[in-house]
Amino acid sequence: MRKPVLHAAFIMLIIAALLLTGCKQADQEEASANVYSNDVNGEVSLSEKDGFFSPAVIQNLQQYLQQGVTVREGLKRSGIVGFSDNGSVLTISQVSLDPLFEWAFEINGKKLGKDNLDTVLQDHDEISINIQYADPKKDGKDAKAPEFTVLKLDGGSMKPDMTHSYVFPYTNNQSVRDVMAHSGFVKLTDNKMYVDTVQGYSPKSVEKWVVKVNGKELVDSGLEMKLTPQDEVEIRLERASV
Repeated sequence: MRKPVLHAAFIMLIIAALLLTGCKQADQEEASANVYSNDVNGEVSLSEKDGFFSPAVIQNLQQYLQQGVTVREGLKRSGIVGFSDNGSVLTISQVSLDPLFEWAFEINGKKLGKDNLDTVLQDHDEISINIQYADPKKDGKDAKAPEFTVLKLDGGSMKPDMTHSYVFPYTNNQSVRDVMAHSGFVKLTDNKMYVDTVQGYSPKSVEKWVVKVNGKELVDSGLEMKLTPQDEVEIRLERASV
């Protein structure tokens, strides 16, 4: 009576092994198909080193930076890149740079000069965007990475046209007040403790300026706060509490 049982068990083991082998082969074929599909699509990848842009902005740019088009064409088609009269990139997604800096592009780890934006993108090119010194002497092989602070204006729903970010050079012992003074468009109150006007705009009775550093709101005398490189100072227009 045992032999038929053992024989049946042996057959079941063989069937199970065949099924498992079939599943593994199917998985391998599917994985191979995925790799092959990516190769055919020849997608161009985009990254950004300084953290200014949200994933949505990167995706927006990436869908236009595709194989067969030039870098310049892709940037223009995105609708969020502004160019200067000489053809160099001026703003990207409402971010402007101080004249000391410029936007830099790399393709597959090699710097792409501002005069080479007409380079045609190829399959699987990897593009990166970062900030560098406009003066080549300051951006040499052994040069330090640019140090900067960011002044972000946020007009909210009241003044959406004011929303923009400005990248300024960082200096030793730089304070929040120093960044505002460097901008040239932020005016403080007579006691130099609060923001009075921004780009000539004075808040209405139901509005107020709120100043933050790296997302944290400043209290009285907060404009004296010392900054470190890559800090973000934000001036936001909000509704005043009744």
